[in-house]
Amino acid sequence: MGLSVSCSSSAALQPGSPASQSQGMKKGSETPQIHLTASSTSRSSQHPLYTSSPAKQQTQEPLRKRRQPRFSACFGKSSDKEDHEDSESYQRAKRSGKKLVRMWRFFGGVFQPVLGAVNYIAGPIKPNPKPIELPTGFSPVQPTSLQDLESTLQKLESKKDEWANLTTLKRAELLRKTLACVLEVSKEAAEAATAAKGSYGTGIGEEWNAWLPVAWGIRELADAMDASGQPAPNAVTQRPDGQWVVDAFPLGVESLFFGGMKGEIWVQPGKLPSQGANYRRKAQGKRATGQVSLVLGAGNQTPVACMDILHKLFAEDAVVVCKMNPVNEYLGKFIRKAYAPLVEAGYVEVVYGATKEGSFLCNHDLIKSIHLTGSTATYDAVVWGGKKKAGEPPLKKEVGAELGCVTPYIITPGAWTEADMQYYADEIVAGLVHNAGHNCTKAEILVTDKDWPQREALIAAIRERLDQEPRRVAWYPGSESRADAFKHAGVGVEELGQPLQNGQSASAPSTYIPWLFRAGLSPAEAQTKTENWCGVLQEVALPGTYGDPEAFLDAAVKFANEECWGTLSCSLMVHPDVATQHADAVDRAIADLRYGSININVVTMLGFCVPKLTWGAYPGNTPQDIGSGNCAVHNTLLVDFPQKSVLHAPWRYYPTHLWSSSNRNLEAAVPAAMYFMAYPNIITLISPALAALRG
Repeated sequence: MGLSVSCSSSAALQPGSPASQSQGMKKGSETPQIHLTASSTSRSSQHPLYTSSPAKQQTQEPLRKRRQPRFSACFGKSSDKEDHEDSESYQRAKRSGKKLVRMWRFFGGVFQPVLGAVNYIAGPIKPNPKPIELPTGFSPVQPTSLQDLESTLQKLESKKDEWANLTTLKRAELLRKTLACVLEVSKEAAEAATAAKGSYGTGIGEEWNAWLPVAWGIRELADAMDASGQPAPNAVTQRPDGQWVVDAFPLGVESLFFGGMKGEIWVQPGKLPSQGANYRRKAQGKRATGQVSLVLGAGNQTPVACMDILHKLFAEDAVVVCKMNPVNEYLGKFIRKAYAPLVEAGYVEVVYGATKEGSFLCNHDLIKSIHLTGSTATYDAVVWGGKKKAGEPPLKKEVGAELGCVTPYIITPGAWTEADMQYYADEIVAGLVHNAGHNCTKAEILVTDKDWPQREALIAAIRERLDQEPRRVAWYPGSESRADAFKHAGVGVEELGQPLQNGQSASAPSTYIPWLFRAGLSPAEAQTKTENWCGVLQEVALPGTYGDPEAFLDAAVKFANEECWGTLSCSLMVHPDVATQHADAVDRAIADLRYGSININVVTMLGFCVPKLTWGAYPGNTPQDIGSGNCAVHNTLLVDFPQKSVLHAPWRYYPTHLWSSSNRNLEAAVPAAMYFMAYPNIITLISPALAALRG
């Protein structure tokens, strides 16, 4: 297979963009190059990586509210060159950093009610929904021959050590060229995905949105490379029990776009906070040994394979061959074009095929590690090859996996207004219907308090909102049978959603299914062990907590941890009054939830989309019982030893969300938001803000 591929933007860069710059100082950007020295006036001085030595930790009081002394190369131990803690310049920089973080977040929070008011006023002038477009399918891609697969692996093998030892400066340059290509390719790719999946009121906006975390993640990795693999977070703090927490998101001007939000990465208990282990080793003069890695791409979403490729390249120093899933193999040419600078340099290649080609790659001697996103059945087939899951796996390779989840949305009882009900009905429905429910982040189970006085009102609001949604074609293979099995598994299943109108007809009518909702279930009645992977939603009403938030949180966490299969992500809705009055109980719930991504007052999709945060299963699964998987990706801050990420959102976030299925202006808002994520500054923020207000 030839490596010829081009993207015109890789050479002709966006006017005023930093893509042509080899250094991190970008005019108008909030992310200048980071110099990891105490005297620096760059961002690392403003947002230093704080920690303390093990000796100091033994005598310190718990440091939950203040930062720690800074280390010059990683936040895992103290500098052996000098002690910055008492220096006047260090203390001045520390105070400046705190003020800057607080300033951005203050303005982000202040703008929220203003945006809410403007969003309400702009309601009557919002555009009409786009016409419904039913799937037209795609032409299958010819599988890559075994001869071409062998040739591809040999070429990647010849480049592995070059890549592993490529300087961060050159990596940043490649990333910024790649970023320009992604911006150019994304619209055409979204059009192809829309043709394959259909569109239900948002035009190509929903599929265009899939490229937003890709552009965002590439820009952040470029910033990380500018910082020699040590990009500075906002802060590093320590919980009362000693666990370290990295304040990762938002940084700088992002705080205006994500007003009121805060994202954290919790480090595994017993581990000191550090980052960029591979880059620290190379900075010490140790030559890296490269490897060829295989990414088995997910069949449901564009950004999954794209982000997995980036993780293997920049977190693990591996060159990558990505085998597309036959379900969405039509996207392969767009990924290859988007990643043209990396493909042309010989560090990435995209191939095609099914079981035969996948088996050839998995068992090839040149493939040293594998990453897959899919099902436990796929993982077991790759790792165990049909053999009994006992002892050591027959495949002697590192296999990282992300394998889905029966995702719970926990609704804490509180005093909700009618507006709150409508807001969260829209939020929950967004978590269900996106991508026709073919997401590992999909809302599967609502966990409520049976005795909460407002429970019935919320369920009624969800039912009404879901019934307004157009029914969709279940385009993912096998999803129709899953929906049918759920429909006939118990009584009380409601069929919701708007049927086809205006003479429209599906090419395969049997796959055009309603949204299925089953409310008022007891824990024993609910289907909690199988991911439905389609437009199915259940409500489990927990008895015996009598509307008490603390009792409910304890019971809900226990139910989610012990009864719901998987540990990938969850959502927790908590009214501000409850969060204030029962702060310890809420904190305990967050700490006790065994999920890799915990999302407060927001859909789990956003936890996936924020590249600074980690995405993957909660640690502890084994090859014998793999659960939701065994690794974490994304993590553009390159934090070592992550346990989980926690994303806090305000009770009501404005304007209309990019992830909302009711957003009527996605086709305008998404490209504007993508450009802001690629080149974040006040000027590039204006366009997505205006577009979002018409959503």
